[in-house]
Amino acid sequence: MTHRIFRIAITGIVALLLGACGAEEEPGGAVELNDDGELGIGAVDDLKADGAWGPATECKQIPAVEPLTAPEIIVSLDGLTLHLVDEATGYDAVFPIGPGAIKDGVSLTPLSIETADQLFHLRLDKPIGVETANPGYSPWSYAYSCRIWWLNGDTGQRIPVFAGLPFMRLEGAPTLAYAIHGPVDSYTLPTGGKLTRGYVSHGCIRMEAADLVEVYGRCLGRKVPVRVQRSVERRADGAAVEVPARWILSECTNDADCNFEGGLCRTSAYSGRGICTKACMQFCPDRAGYPTSFCATDPEDDGAGLCTLKASSLNNDCKRYPGQVFSLDTPRFNQPGVLANVCLPGSEGWIGEACFSDLDCVPFGGACLGADAPAERPGFCSEGCSKYCPDATGQPGTFCVDGGDGGGTCMQKCVLQDDCPFGYSCEADIPRFGESEVTADVCQ
Repeated sequence: MTHRIFRIAITGIVALLLGACGAEEEPGGAVELNDDGELGIGAVDDLKADGAWGPATECKQIPAVEPLTAPEIIVSLDGLTLHLVDEATGYDAVFPIGPGAIKDGVSLTPLSIETADQLFHLRLDKPIGVETANPGYSPWSYAYSCRIWWLNGDTGQRIPVFAGLPFMRLEGAPTLAYAIHGPVDSYTLPTGGKLTRGYVSHGCIRMEAADLVEVYGRCLGRKVPVRVQRSVERRADGAAVEVPARWILSECTNDADCNFEGGLCRTSAYSGRGICTKACMQFCPDRAGYPTSFCATDPEDDGAGLCTLKASSLNNDCKRYPGQVFSLDTPRFNQPGVLANVCLPGSEGWIGEACFSDLDCVPFGGACLGADAPAERPGFCSEGCSKYCPDATGQPGTFCVDGGDGGGTCMQKCVLQDDCPFGYSCEADIPRFGESEVTADVCQ
């Protein structure tokens, strides 16, 4: 059976290749390149003016791994995952990533599913470039086994932020050659750096150094299709595609999935999905590369505390976690004088989001439709329509469908089944209320 990445592909590839790493770009606008034709890389933790680069100018070893026969990659921006699969060999691995920072509610990393063919490609079937410790020698290539230098367009300084790791451009309009590359942070370490798992770059996809060389070695010699989607990628049974080492607010199906000390799997009423947490009395542990943790009152038990994460730019103020929302000035359990903005179960109230009452839909002026009376099963936020529905920056698109009562009802648009909330399916070619010749795919 062909993996589903090909079931959404349209024959034909339109390629556009203009430079190296992604940058902030206004839709339809020009992108500013530096003197090398390179784009920005986002925040760098240490630009070091003294030139003491250490191992950053040394090429890192590529592991001796068996190349895959037909590798495919699915990148999820909400899931912060890169999923490498090969149905021919049975290979299936999931890696954490650090994609583009959030601007106006949307990551700077472009989505392939918004293009005509719904795919980008890695061109590891073409000649592979190799950089040296000489910053004056920087050959252009689709991909590098060893990429070292980046030109700081503001200072003119060449900085070895790519640390001698592989560098793989994404081919396909309108990527402008956004790339998959190393972690950038702490790039002078012998390993090549440390990944911050969050929205951190100018559009490129950062990976942990060890994961990057694994993906490079497995894909070498192949033209690899890459699907980049916003929504959390899900398997056939609806389970989230997640990295093996779960952490607080990772999705789960049982306690065993939450494989850290004291890990518990608790179901969010708003998402219908399990979320990893742990009991706490006042404090919670932290993990490098993730948002800071916080001990909040258990929403289901005022006498207990549960660990969550603080809202931050790394997690798009909680938007990346299904059924979790930004909670302002939440008191710490057993220390109510300490407040933090954290992620707690709830709904933003946008059209198509889960709700238990109209109050959940107040932020966008909608109403809650279809919730069970005792609040055992959520409904969805919506509003009436005659032909059109509102859209909002950073939120899924909407569409007016027949509400079955002589009027129209606003629903959430979708491209993939992964776009739809728990209990909904992505239905194709649903007619617009009041204009039946116009159709869209919506969550129903």
